[in-house]
Amino acid sequence: MPLLKDITESQREAVTHMEGPLLVIAGAGSGKTRIITRRIGYLISQGINPYNILAITFTNKAADEMCERIKQFLSQKGLWISTFHKMCSRILRNNIERLGYSKDFSIYDTTDQLNQIKSIMAELQFDTAQWKPRTIASTISHAKNKLINPETFTSTASGYYNRIVAQVYAKYHTILKTNNALDFDDLLIKTIELFKTHTDILEMYQEKFKFVLVDEYQDTNYTQYTITRMLASKYRNICVTGDPDQSIYGWRGADIRNIMDFEKDYPDAKVVLLEKNYRSTKRILHAASSVIQQNRYRKQKRLWTENVEGEKIKVIHCEDEHGEAEEIAKSIRMLSTKGVKYSNIALFYRTNAQSRVLEISLKNHGIPYRIIGGVEFYQRKEIKDILSYLRLCINPQDRVALERTINTPTRGIGNTTIKKLEDWAAAQNTSLFYALQQVNAIPEIKGQGTLSIKKFTELILHLQQLPKSPVENIIKQVIQETRYIEFLRESGGKESKDRIANVEELVNAAHEYDMNYSEGTLQGFLEEVALVSDVDELQEDTRAVTLMTFHTAKGLEFPVVFITGMEEKLLPHAESTDSDDKIEEERRLCYVGITRAMSELFLTHTKRRMRYGQMNFCIPSRFLDEIPKEIVIHIDKTNYNYADDIYNKSNSSYDTAFHIDDITVPDDSLKENLAPLSGGEIVRHPVFGIGRVLEVSGSKDKICAKINFNVGGIKNLMLAYAKLEKIR
Repeated sequence: MPLLKDITESQREAVTHMEGPLLVIAGAGSGKTRIITRRIGYLISQGINPYNILAITFTNKAADEMCERIKQFLSQKGLWISTFHKMCSRILRNNIERLGYSKDFSIYDTTDQLNQIKSIMAELQFDTAQWKPRTIASTISHAKNKLINPETFTSTASGYYNRIVAQVYAKYHTILKTNNALDFDDLLIKTIELFKTHTDILEMYQEKFKFVLVDEYQDTNYTQYTITRMLASKYRNICVTGDPDQSIYGWRGADIRNIMDFEKDYPDAKVVLLEKNYRSTKRILHAASSVIQQNRYRKQKRLWTENVEGEKIKVIHCEDEHGEAEEIAKSIRMLSTKGVKYSNIALFYRTNAQSRVLEISLKNHGIPYRIIGGVEFYQRKEIKDILSYLRLCINPQDRVALERTINTPTRGIGNTTIKKLEDWAAAQNTSLFYALQQVNAIPEIKGQGTLSIKKFTELILHLQQLPKSPVENIIKQVIQETRYIEFLRESGGKESKDRIANVEELVNAAHEYDMNYSEGTLQGFLEEVALVSDVDELQEDTRAVTLMTFHTAKGLEFPVVFITGMEEKLLPHAESTDSDDKIEEERRLCYVGITRAMSELFLTHTKRRMRYGQMNFCIPSRFLDEIPKEIVIHIDKTNYNYADDIYNKSNSSYDTAFHIDDITVPDDSLKENLAPLSGGEIVRHPVFGIGRVLEVSGSKDKICAKINFNVGGIKNLMLAYAKLEKIR
């Protein structure tokens, strides 16, 4: 049978299991998607009606891919392959009248939800500056996903904030019903409500979906868990696949306990471990396994592969983020000369703000790239907002910048008012900014609208009077005067933190500009930014390096992977270091990044990194220490042997001269051939050439020499590994 060809014995167990609960722990790169599609195909080949099979994925793309694979084997007519939200919407469209809604209900997205909550708060006269609408929306969403309705929330609300939320939640719930609308959370909880209050409908779908398959089960939240439990409770033919070691979405409600406790929910469950990795080399897999084994809360498995041993892991120690970006760009160019396609290379980072310096180096080296899950740094909304304010500081007639900033942050100057301003300016044949200054002469604009426009105009006039250098100072002043950071905090959640980090990174860019151009001006900075952001359209994806966060990278694979910023407070993130559970999720994030690599893996960290205009010294990530030293090459690109200072506790070896086409690792035989050195002697290095010893320090196998080379300048080298030759 074609369905059972080219699969391992473990995979065959998962594919051919017919009745009863099944837990498939699928390690990274173990062919999980193939097993799900083959299992569906096998069930159908054994006489199961496709109509009786439900397969749930987390993305429409994954669902489409499953459909295409199943078509290769047999017909899928009647089969449901869907995301949770699409499945629930389909169920509700057919049955929601039982809950008092009509079938043509609207679905509110997050923007609709936030606008509605703002309207409610205005009606209830709650101060949106004190009680952030997005934070309240997040609290309501969290309650919904715990199946806490407005009545229960109100009766249990403690503290003034929760009592405020309770009033908004109750009003919001009523308005949704009145508007015949559901938000994203409602699609799930209304399905549960429908099943609980109308058991005949639940029984109908239990009969329909006699076989339930759930992919990426480690990423399910409580409502998703409840829905699958209810659907599978009659026939108990539930198959879940996933990997607890890749559970990285706890911040958005995913509960790793769902997969960890599956055997408690179904004591008779068959458990299949998919441990053969088809993706990575042995050394990459060894590195990933060594890191993730440090987590206590996991299901033990031993990933293995028949792939080649592969290259050692390269750990590059850099002076700062610019050195880091430069070494990465140089390495990519060298890989390219050796035949590696740009599309086979990916750069991962923990926060989007890290991409700015990487982008600059890639551009300087002529390396095409694309950003997945984000946009180029200077094209991000928050960056464009601040740059627009800066442009107005120089040219208040810049209409594009004016229209972008006039109600950002929000000032109560709506589109209708802006249109009146534009009409008046057009009638008077003058600029929009002049119309702002003459707002008292526009009879169509009155009251609060007039006051808001005057305050905005005064702000811009004030910013225009600020000194135009140093640029770092004026950017900080703009951020402060506009209260832009407070505006971003109002949004709440991870997105807000990333956007604030991006604004802080813009300050770093201004600081660097001031350092590089002693007589630089704001105009010069804006011109430089304009040139940096003016990038030719990328060719086909096959010609571009890929940049993305770890969270975006999940499910992807690349022959060559660079993981950047391997530092404490970055990976693991600073906000995770106060909790063992959060540290374990950060370690899983690192594990996901490592296991995306197929052939080569580069890990980089810096000695220091800029944050909000201040240089901060960095400590290498604890995850670096968890990788066995025998599979690592340390490459020191700092101004002194920083790597030795950090890693001598593990006695790791590294070569201060790194060439991607000629990687060498010192061995013990070199130590025996070393003769003692003293200041003033002349030596030869295989890369740096001839140099004079300035001083010698240390003892035994940790003797260090400070040497002034003709090529490369002054270097601090460990004699045990430096491959020096005395010149007599």
